[in-house]
Amino acid sequence: MIRIKAEIKLFMSEVGRKTPFTNGYRPLFNFKSEIKTSGQIALIDRKEFNPGDEGIVEIAFLNKDYLGIDFGIGTKFTFGEGGEPLGEGEVKAIII
Repeated sequence: MIRIKAEIKLFMSEVGRKTPFTNGYRPLFNFKSEIKTSGQIALIDRKEFNPGDEGIVEIAFLNKDYLGIDFGIGTKFTFGEGGEPLGEGEVKAIII
């Protein structure tokens, strides 16, 4: 398992997510082209994350192999629940 701190933004969209997510949200993350991996978001300074919000969160991944060979501080990614991304982020720290 690997945990990171990341700055994320949840997009505001007419067709995307319209409701907030809470601690434990498990979207699919895309670090490498055409490969998605599941991760679990832990909220740090709030109880919910609303569309349009930006902030720092912790994300836990079970397997580092799907994060790409260039994975590290500064790596950018998208996340969502299927088709179009619902948000984006950047790795700020690697915890484990």
